[in-house]
Amino acid sequence: MNTYLISIYLHVIFTAFWIGGMLFLPLILLPSIKNNSERIQLLYDTGIKFRFYGWIVLIGLIITGITNMFLKGIPFNLEFLIKNQYGKLLGLKLLFFFTMLLVSGLHDFYVGTKTIEQIQQNKSKNIKQLARWTGRINLLLALSIAFLGVALSRGGF
Repeated sequence: MNTYLISIYLHVIFTAFWIGGMLFLPLILLPSIKNNSERIQLLYDTGIKFRFYGWIVLIGLIITGITNMFLKGIPFNLEFLIKNQYGKLLGLKLLFFFTMLLVSGLHDFYVGTKTIEQIQQNKSKNIKQLARWTGRINLLLALSIAFLGVALSRGGF
């Protein structure tokens, strides 16, 4: 079987998991548990579980992304990323991806946990808004990255 095809397939599956999870939390979980007395614990447990699998998926995206570039023969150097139109598009995708990693780390390991702590203590601070916005920014980045991935797979703009 074709290694490149398998790597692309896994990359798409990882992307679907990542974006699907980010859509599941605000669109399905939060409205479903809005009036549940165990809401905070359910949100915490779901967030911790998704964080674990989410970071595995992000590592999978890094591995399959590098593999895809290698198997397709795409050079990974500054000259290619600056002077080549396809390279510029790839560079933008990589910039968005690494920004998403930073925002994810901030959201998962600081903002999200602080938000849960404040909710448990019945405090309403701006950190809750920051948690929402880091999640929204991450979703926007992920959707942009997916779009750029499709554009790259079709040869660019």
